[in-house]
Amino acid sequence: CYWIDSADSQPCTGTAGALQWHLKATGRLFHSGLPHRGINSFELASEAMSIVQKRFYEDFPAHSEESRYGFATPSTMKPTQVECAKGALNQLPPWTTISGDIRLTPFYDPVVVMETVNKYIDEINENIETLPTRGPCSKYVLEGDDVDIKRGKVEMEWTDDVDSVRQMEGIACDLDSAGLKSIVDATAEVKGKATPYAITGSLPLVRQMQNAGFDIQITGYGLSSTYHADNEYASLSDMQDAFQILLRIISINDQY
Repeated sequence: CYWIDSADSQPCTGTAGALQWHLKATGRLFHSGLPHRGINSFELASEAMSIVQKRFYEDFPAHSEESRYGFATPSTMKPTQVECAKGALNQLPPWTTISGDIRLTPFYDPVVVMETVNKYIDEINENIETLPTRGPCSKYVLEGDDVDIKRGKVEMEWTDDVDSVRQMEGIACDLDSAGLKSIVDATAEVKGKATPYAITGSLPLVRQMQNAGFDIQITGYGLSSTYHADNEYASLSDMQDAFQILLRIISINDQY
């Protein structure tokens, strides 16, 4: 089964799963001239993010299979956006949300990753007084009868539920498949050479189809250099070559 939705006119042997997340830190709003009376959610979010990332890379390091498939990068977890409560510059923000994604190579289970990251958050909350602080007045636990919020907290929200995450799970294609060989041979005939690669971009449904018994093989004829660009485009000559490659794939498969 051929999935024509990758890029660069070469066989794609693997993709990554995609998980989007929002890490929210809640502190205590207070005047910045009295920082010892507040909990700076921005600082709390930053420290929590640092711990979560560090533990993620310890628990989900580069996998030995990634080099065999040609993945350019291992699994990654990184922040891409940040938002905090709107207020004056002389206020400690009561909440801050850091958002980002995880790109997970197909050798790790995304649901296990979600459960593991949730445990990181639980442990941070249980031991929040031990988190590194920023300067002598920075703190995440307060005391006093007049203090309404005595303890900061962090929360992790996943954009998608388990079923949706499964739909975006990464795939490692069968490297011994006759289907892959036909793509490689056809590509080499038309383009002069074939260079299979794997990428931590994501495709929907391919892993589920593979799990259902389909021999999924992937290629595509757009340009990865213009992914999500303001003026995304493809080359007409690549589309002409694509037509010839696909015809040749059909011809090769008819021989089996």
